[in-house]
Amino acid sequence: MAVKRQLVDDGDDGDIASLWLLPPPGALSTILKTLISNTLPPRIPGPVPDFQPHITISSGIPLTSSTDFQNVLDLITIQEPPVVKFRRIRYGTAFWTKITIEIHKSTSLKSLAVAARSAILPGYTEEEARCWVEKYTTPAESGQEGFIPHLSLVYYGEEVEGSVRLGVGSDVDDAGVVLEEVEGGGDVKEMGGWVGGKLVVVDTTKRVEQWKDSILAERVL
Repeated sequence: MAVKRQLVDDGDDGDIASLWLLPPPGALSTILKTLISNTLPPRIPGPVPDFQPHITISSGIPLTSSTDFQNVLDLITIQEPPVVKFRRIRYGTAFWTKITIEIHKSTSLKSLAVAARSAILPGYTEEEARCWVEKYTTPAESGQEGFIPHLSLVYYGEEVEGSVRLGVGSDVDDAGVVLEEVEGGGDVKEMGGWVGGKLVVVDTTKRVEQWKDSILAERVL
């Protein structure tokens, strides 16, 4: 079902949106939401914001009153549903990537990122999008080149100590989430990721806690 398009006034460089891939409704989505909202926050020594489980496909999208994001999403050429397979828990240095599940960089996920970025960023070519996916490092602390998809579990500004890391690993394992360091062939294992999902454009100028109510457009894959 399409979301009614919301318009915003033209603004400065701070008026930006992001394109997310959400997991499809079901047990895994519920488990991830519970980890983010209820299970993991008590382990963190300071306050952490609540947010939806998602993989950021592209960010820095200008918010202008002339952009019909629903139409843009509908026109993106998607060759196949993206395949999401969980790789490992990773601890970053940035607020946004403090605790994440790193995602294997599948061909279908890279293809989606190229198609979406070239369609949704004004003046951005497919060649530039492909270069970004293959060479730009997100997040930088991964030590790898290229598009590094991840699903954040905790946003936090301070260092995460070893005892907290042990607890986080235990909580993720107890929740039934399956991690595979080496990507195997075949179908996605139960609780080890998903196929498809939903693309959403989110107004990220709002407070983190408001993001779930700031969806400008959506497309089920």
